[in-house]
Amino acid sequence: MKQRGNRTGTNSIRLALFFLIVAILSLAALTAIFIDTYFLGSLRTVGIKNDPRWRVFDFHSRQASESEIYNPAEIPSIKKVEGIGKRRLRFIFHPPYDKSGWKILDARNGQVIHHGPQAEILFPDFPDRRIFRLIPENMTSTKDIVLEIDFYPGEKYREKNLSWKDNYWLVNSSIPLTPKRPFSTAEWVGLKENDPELEEAKRILGPRIDPSAPALARSEQVFLFVMEALAGSGGTPDDRLQAASPLETYYSLTQGGKGWCENRALVYYLFANAAGIKTRLIDVAGKFGPLKLTGHYFCESYIPEVGGWIYVDPQFGAARAVHRNGKPLQTLDLKKLFDLGSEKDLTFLLYDESTRSLIPRPAERTNSYLVGDLVIAYKFGYGRAKSFSRIKNFLGYPTLLYATFPVPPLFRLKNCLLGTFVVSAPLTVLFWLIHLSINRGRKSSRTARFATSF
Repeated sequence: MKQRGNRTGTNSIRLALFFLIVAILSLAALTAIFIDTYFLGSLRTVGIKNDPRWRVFDFHSRQASESEIYNPAEIPSIKKVEGIGKRRLRFIFHPPYDKSGWKILDARNGQVIHHGPQAEILFPDFPDRRIFRLIPENMTSTKDIVLEIDFYPGEKYREKNLSWKDNYWLVNSSIPLTPKRPFSTAEWVGLKENDPELEEAKRILGPRIDPSAPALARSEQVFLFVMEALAGSGGTPDDRLQAASPLETYYSLTQGGKGWCENRALVYYLFANAAGIKTRLIDVAGKFGPLKLTGHYFCESYIPEVGGWIYVDPQFGAARAVHRNGKPLQTLDLKKLFDLGSEKDLTFLLYDESTRSLIPRPAERTNSYLVGDLVIAYKFGYGRAKSFSRIKNFLGYPTLLYATFPVPPLFRLKNCLLGTFVVSAPLTVLFWLIHLSINRGRKSSRTARFATSF
């Protein structure tokens, strides 16, 4: 028994040391990736260690779907659909409606077809196409949940010698399908409410912004302010400006400094968020080996009454782009139209210097920076903002990439190292505690034997 205890104690200390070494090595590798992400990457690509813009593929960026990029958490989305029992579907949503009962209505006549703790739809034994309205009873939904579903029973297929099962076709949905947890607009912004530069930007805006105006109108007010403030500031920046915070960039450009598209976009980003317009930064970049694919920097603002993000480009003086059907467009909408050569379907709301106003003008040419093979990087916040947390960003908010080709999956190494550390660190503590417990047991046994010998 004594030998078994000795072996257990020896094995536990060996395992503790093994997992300690694994934890130290994974933490060291994560630290190296962290330093490369926020410092060395920009030093290597543009020669400035403090420039946080996205340049090339790294361990902190990953390819993402359009739905992950454009479906914010503020809009409910379908997380999962389960088949439960015969011809019954259960819908599970983001955000979760755990404490809510559900009413399912036939949208044509308002008839209640289901009432219960879960959002479930029971389908008949015959072909049916119906529009359903799903209403959570004890929680408020920011958008009506309306689903049009075409159902065809398996028996009908088998009558025609086809062995298919029941078929459910989602014809239309008022909300998106997103298996992953969506990011909120606040997460995309990446600024804390008490960010000192955000507070100062609010003071600078002062009465120029009508806080009671709809978000779209306020975004225009902010855009006009920024365009007037940055008049004549276009040009090549210096290294100091490239490493500046958003407010420092504003002061520099309004006091004779010169800046590129990225510097001007950063100013709009700051003041739009100060006005309550959730705005994120977008970097159209990427390289294929040494070949630069494209390069531009602009913003997208989230407009609740539109129900999504809209393209805003201070460099080109574009407050937004509008399709001929009246819908304000996001960046990927523009790219798809430009790739098709359909710029005739677009109107830009452009800043006019002579009148200091926004004037709708038809798109005269394709924006070449959005055409063809490229990478669009969507970032959570700005690395030089005063309230930006590098640790928080590193752990939970990678740069999401839309690309027309598969990008290198370098982020998997970071995730693997992070998972290894999360597992090995507590195992180190566990086996060390086992070792200490065995040692205490040995000491107690020796003390008891010593006492009985007298």
